Amino acid sequence: MVADTGTAPHPDAIRPLDAPQPVQVEVDGNGMPAAVAAAKDSKARASRPHKRRRVVEVLDVWRIDDEWWRKQPVSRIYYRVALEDGTVTGLFKDLISGQWRRQRA
Repeated sequence: MVADTGTAPHPDAIRPLDAPQPVQVEVDGNGMPAAVAAAKDSKARASRPHKRRRVVEVLDVWRIDDEWWRKQPVSRIYYRVALEDGTVTGLFKDLISGQWRRQRA
């Protein structure tokens, strides 16, 4: 059990867990992910460089179109991929901004 600190919680103290991280994705002729590397502006890259890893298999693909009525709708294609080093990870392409992001699977 965590001890009560006696201080009031602050909204800025809350942080999302497993937030999607920007990545650079190379696609094949069919538009499927072929290789993944950390984005140039990624904080993780500054502390620990990530090399380019080849996608050996696309395990699953699905699309989400949601919140179309809001100012910022969600339209994404998700990919669950196996990388050459044995890692299985989740990627998605934001179809509105065109940006790729990695989210742990």
